[in-house]
Amino acid sequence: MNIKRLFDGIEYEWLSEIKIDDIATVTHKHQDINAGDCYICLQTNDKGMQNLQFAIEKGASLIVVDKYVKIPENIAVIKIKDIREGYALIAKNYYGKAADSMRMIGVVGTNGKSTTSYLIWSLLTKNNVMCGLIGTGYYMIGKKRFDLDMTTPDPMDLHFILSVMSNCGVKVVVMEVSSHAIYFKKVCGIKYKIGIYTNLSQDHLDFFGNMENLEKTKHSFFMDGFSQISLINVDDRSGQRLAEKLALPSITVGIEKDCDIKVKSYEISAEGTRFNVSLFRETTIFDSKLIGKYNIYNILFAIVACKLAGVRIKYLITALKEIEPLSGRANVYTYKDVNYVIDYAHTPDGLKNILTEFRKITFGNLIVVFGAGGDRDKDKRHKMGAVAEKYANKVIITSDNPRNENPLDIMQDIACGVQNKKCVWLIEDRKAATQKAISLAEPFDTIILAGKGSEEYFEKNGKKYFYNDKITLEELLGTKWK
Repeated sequence: MNIKRLFDGIEYEWLSEIKIDDIATVTHKHQDINAGDCYICLQTNDKGMQNLQFAIEKGASLIVVDKYVKIPENIAVIKIKDIREGYALIAKNYYGKAADSMRMIGVVGTNGKSTTSYLIWSLLTKNNVMCGLIGTGYYMIGKKRFDLDMTTPDPMDLHFILSVMSNCGVKVVVMEVSSHAIYFKKVCGIKYKIGIYTNLSQDHLDFFGNMENLEKTKHSFFMDGFSQISLINVDDRSGQRLAEKLALPSITVGIEKDCDIKVKSYEISAEGTRFNVSLFRETTIFDSKLIGKYNIYNILFAIVACKLAGVRIKYLITALKEIEPLSGRANVYTYKDVNYVIDYAHTPDGLKNILTEFRKITFGNLIVVFGAGGDRDKDKRHKMGAVAEKYANKVIITSDNPRNENPLDIMQDIACGVQNKKCVWLIEDRKAATQKAISLAEPFDTIILAGKGSEEYFEKNGKKYFYNDKITLEELLGTKWK
């Protein structure tokens, strides 16, 4: 790759007397360096300098930094103003600015990103629009699925995926944009036609420190002009604040507040959701297999985004009826008159949403099994305990990806939020906790397994072990669901 092409649109200066014309490839991973590569030095602390030295020893021919650092005279060095932003732009240039050839849609928020993205992809795919999807744990090119390690990939991985999508004829790409990705500027240089703001609730405070910092980061995606038009949930207080200060064109959606696209009425049952909405000067009724008030917002975002992409409403109405819930998101299975619900809810607000909706449609007791991840925001744990006690009849606190923490310590943190301990069980082994829930259930009860969704692993002490809530349920019940 030619250096001028690689740094197109980026201000840079040579810190070395040695200058080169070409590099082989680009990476920020020192362990992946080969001779002739360009190494992006993201950190200049002690650890970062050790990694830099390793990259030089491995044969890096170009080092990119944003600070003056001491590097051997026989190594070419370029300095840029902002290493994170520069890395994203370099990655985009390396893959031929593929993102510019497609209609990009970015979904930002705490809850609902995965479902909203999945719905947009599903609606467009069913209407013969070649669509790409980058979501939590996977990405889609048309109807082909590939595994992914994180929600928003690092720049070189991200733009590689986008280049493959472009080469495969993808016209629209919808992607989840995590708060960490915004903070670390992974998506700088991508021009989003549509930006969607779902909501804000407590998550990742172990990294961001407080809700103000988290909100500021998420809002910056819209305030800094990443998207041409924004779709915003104004029933959410953070969304309302964003809409009030945003200068760019926006469309507001909601159920409770006055907004551009407002739901007039809705009905929720164990079979799905029906709602009546005033949409682009037309009153329209939508039916979906997705359950819950919170899913109405996700559906609205998807419908509006697809309408803006050129799909007619009547085709969206038909397609929506056929779409199954995303795996691990409020998936309902029934066995001997007991409903079993598997959901990814892992925040206080997410847990409240799923429990609230199934409380309304459960004739018997509502039983919840959940835990909280280790090495993450500890402040949310007792809040999740309080939410579970408020909305469920029986609460089973268990383990959920303890990582490097003691699972019992995490469970005790959750239990601190529960006032009445009579209907609460602490069972570390998640399979045993699920078995306890089954033993407590009677006909017309609902059991909710929250926190893991479709995950197929259990992370403990640096290792991942196979575990899946649905497979575990099938084993314990002696049945098999599609």
